[in-house]
Amino acid sequence: MNSSKHLETPTLFINHLIDRGAKEEISLVEEKCLNRALFKYLGEKYDMPDLADFAKKQETEDYLEEWFHTYNGSDYRRKALVENNGLNLLIAALIFS
Repeated sequence: MNSSKHLETPTLFINHLIDRGAKEEISLVEEKCLNRALFKYLGEKYDMPDLADFAKKQETEDYLEEWFHTYNGSDYRRKALVENNGLNLLIAALIFS
């Protein structure tokens, strides 16, 4: 997980959701990432078709699945300084990409 994967697009989409006041439980975000259903879920919930299907979706899903497997059950507050909003945790995870 050391080389940059250039995942700016999903990061900006998620940042947009946060800017609009969106909040998701960390446990739900983790579950959706591990099931590779996060972007479909968010795209449908927030009516953002571009979020449900973008150029590097598979690569992003691969990365996030690996990231959550790596830190599964760990203290996200300690690792990523996030404890309340799963969308903020996604931003932190993508920063590490």
